[in-house]
Amino acid sequence: MNREAMLRAALVAGGERLYRAGLVRAAEGNLSARLDEASFLVTPRGSRKGFLQAWELIRAPLTGDLPQEVSSEGFMHQLVLRHHPRVGAVVHAHPPAVLSTLASGRSLDPSRLAETANLRLATLPPLPPGSRALAEAVAAAFVAAEVVLLSGHGAVAVGASVAEALFRLETTELLAAVCGAVPVHA
Repeated sequence: MNREAMLRAALVAGGERLYRAGLVRAAEGNLSARLDEASFLVTPRGSRKGFLQAWELIRAPLTGDLPQEVSSEGFMHQLVLRHHPRVGAVVHAHPPAVLSTLASGRSLDPSRLAETANLRLATLPPLPPGSRALAEAVAAAFVAAEVVLLSGHGAVAVGASVAEALFRLETTELLAAVCGAVPVHA
């Protein structure tokens, strides 16, 4: 199996994993993976991540205009992958515990769990979904983070692989479930 086929399979499996874990519903979220130095694969706009087919994934350039069919957050994926050469995959989902914890004004303290003790998190203020401002803020946040929490909009995780990005997102959701009962301290 060639690299592109392997990445397509990993993204399809990742979408199903997110759906089965309840981290995305309906057409929420998006996934991408670096294909080579000039392009990446990304989920299409409006796709149900738990039911993706490998042929549906869109090959997009790391620079320049994106195909119209890419996810509404395609520009965010493009900027993260372009500005962070070590990132191999980007996963954006709407994990319910993360959303609930952020909406209640509580923080996520990675030191509360052994699984997340070394996880680097960043939290962004509310920014319009699909906007250039959101894409640029997320790309900038990944200089010092592995997961970016988006107030009212979920979380974005990166990794060297789709599996690593998914692991970081899943452990962030576990952390949020644990920290949901912990008030933010001023």
